[in-house]
Amino acid sequence: MIFTKCWKMKNRNLLFCILCLMVGTTVLFSQSRAMANDSVKARITLDNTELALEVPPINHQGTVMVPMRPIFEALGASLIWNENQLTVIAERGNTTISLKVGSSFAYINDRAVVLGAVPFVNGGNTLVPVRFIAEAFNATVVWTQADQLAAITTESTRPTEGEIIHSDSGNYVPASLNIRFVPSQSAEILLAKAKPLEKLLSDQLAIPVKLSIDTNYNSVHEALKSKTIDISFLPPSGYVLAHDKHHSADILLQALKFGIDAETGRSTSKLTDFYQSMFIVKADSSICTLEDLKGKKIGWQAETSAAGYVYPADLLKSKGIDPKQDIQGSVFKGHDKSIIAVLNGQVDAAAVFQDARNIVKIDYPDVMSTTRVLAMTDKLPNDTVVVRPDMTPEWKHKIQDAFISLGQDPLGKKIIYDVFSHNGYTVSEDSKFDIVRNSILY
Repeated sequence: MIFTKCWKMKNRNLLFCILCLMVGTTVLFSQSRAMANDSVKARITLDNTELALEVPPINHQGTVMVPMRPIFEALGASLIWNENQLTVIAERGNTTISLKVGSSFAYINDRAVVLGAVPFVNGGNTLVPVRFIAEAFNATVVWTQADQLAAITTESTRPTEGEIIHSDSGNYVPASLNIRFVPSQSAEILLAKAKPLEKLLSDQLAIPVKLSIDTNYNSVHEALKSKTIDISFLPPSGYVLAHDKHHSADILLQALKFGIDAETGRSTSKLTDFYQSMFIVKADSSICTLEDLKGKKIGWQAETSAAGYVYPADLLKSKGIDPKQDIQGSVFKGHDKSIIAVLNGQVDAAAVFQDARNIVKIDYPDVMSTTRVLAMTDKLPNDTVVVRPDMTPEWKHKIQDAFISLGQDPLGKKIIYDVFSHNGYTVSEDSKFDIVRNSILY
């Protein structure tokens, strides 16, 4: 009896799973057919030769989609298709790209990219966005609307340097803009939030704009040097490195953020292109000058932290104090931890950004009265928007105007704050970064 009931339950569950699978598959392919039906046929040329594809490419809502295997093979890439996971991995040289049916994200090596259209299956064929595929392998794509033609040009057939507008003399005119940044949080989440910037900037500049992310600033420096990207967001030290050492970036803009009232520590309504770092001590401390810090315990952040170590340590050096030999340093992970260490008496002073005390107010509501500011650094430049140095002056100005407009547009303002914690942008100049050059990092 028990065996019979178990057998019936197992078969009932099995039947239910099969039905769910059939329904899911039907929905997936119904969506694929709908996507295909809502499209028009397009043509593809590769180095001026039209590709004869058994399954014709289609223009799906402004994105040309092509059968994956023929396009990868035409571009000289090897292909691995995982039927169970509906993923494709293509490799050529040092470039590996991966896509998944139904996903709006793809990866070029370790870099996540938001696709203009998701790959889908139609009639047993997996269709992928041709522009993404071609540009991932360093080819260019030019779309002609009247002919519904996507013309792919590979590196081997591009004009020589002397035949195109492309040099360090400042006469590069972009046909499209590639912008890359390093996310401070989850890469996929931030890239999705930043995606609408492509359209906002494209509408301003009247050329296609593409955003992508990288996992570290070293990769961004390499991309700027090789001119595979046109614009990037860099911290001040990153800009100086790119400009002075690699000669791969010019300053365009600085981020604007709301200033801090020195007396109250509260945010003001005034936007500024700088911030400051400060030393704090207990309100009743006998430490009255920076010179008094000699031999004392100081709470630092990691040595790479601009506000929590680099510039405060440089300030000590200007007073004849060696930040490594003349004080007792303790490293904390987080400016809030340094402030709490001062309150608890673990250290005599702490170096933090202005005014980091606000972040511990919930737990320490009297922090403003129980601590005081000992000293402030000079004004330090905010983060930057940089451009490849061979861009024409006219286009540099256009891009500056487009970014400044973002801070004045309600949607643009929300996006740049959510993604970069910026409140706007202002035109900048290289001399503002001399303080970075003179710091102990350089």
